[in-house]
Amino acid sequence: MNVSSHKTLTFAQFLIINSQLAHISDTWADLWALIYYTGLSVGRLLALRYEDISGDSMLIREHGRLKALRIGLTPPVMTILNRRRDKYPEDVFVFQSHSNRVKNECRSVTVIAFNTALRNAAKSIPEISVSSSSARKVTYFWVINTSM
Repeated sequence: MNVSSHKTLTFAQFLIINSQLAHISDTWADLWALIYYTGLSVGRLLALRYEDISGDSMLIREHGRLKALRIGLTPPVMTILNRRRDKYPEDVFVFQSHSNRVKNECRSVTVIAFNTALRNAAKSIPEISVSSSSARKVTYFWVINTSM
């Protein structure tokens, strides 16, 4: 199977990109991981506020034609959310911008900024076109040793 012809990432490629994003910013790496773990779009995650998180679930607000929904939090998602809350206790948004341009406002980071970071992080995997939705389509496959 030629994975690149399907334009999907393997889990190993997902991890490489996640590592590269972590070198750029913990925000980008956490956002990439949450796209993977939740299957939600980047836009819906950028709108996520800490007040939307309650116990073991989070409310995803209505966005355009997309209806509001409540999803359960898995342990990896809870770990990321708790780590971000501990690091940025004053933030309103889970992925809040800390840019000097918006330092007096509570605004989330932008999709454009995330896509720029993602494009830079994915340069090491030129055979696949990577976008913010790529984390929602990671493929798994196992190589079985048949020489036994």
